[in-house]
Amino acid sequence: MAAPLEVVISSDSGSQLWNCTVFDLHSGSSLLSYRGGNSAARSLAVLRGEFLLSAQLGKNFINVWEIQRKDQLQQKIVCPGVVTCLTTSPDGAFLAAGVAEAIYLWEVCTGKLLAVLSRHYQDVTCLKFTDDSTHFVSAGKDNLALVWSVCR
Repeated sequence: MAAPLEVVISSDSGSQLWNCTVFDLHSGSSLLSYRGGNSAARSLAVLRGEFLLSAQLGKNFINVWEIQRKDQLQQKIVCPGVVTCLTTSPDGAFLAAGVAEAIYLWEVCTGKLLAVLSRHYQDVTCLKFTDDSTHFVSAGKDNLALVWSVCR
């Protein structure tokens, strides 16, 4: 078994050549590039170490790529509006996306939309799951930080 490789994954909202790139942490060399539009800020996430997700800048979908796939087939998750931020739970069970003032929570294994949470008064700008994947925190332009239980 090969030793784990430390990498940096970066997205770019203005690149003409790529959307996301994986760089070797120590050498700085580019290992993989993912094409297809530009990424919005706070919208890059890795799901279970297998998939790379990124919200399309100014559009209503999330790009999905298989990390290890060489031909880089791009999939899309269509959302009800422009995605302002997104995150995945550490256990890979959930995907949360901010769309305007609402948070959309999906169960990854089924693709089922579990909830649409609307407690913010302005756009949701940041989402983060706790390490145990039982809760997540949302923050918005309304200066609110809210803690949500996934169980409910």
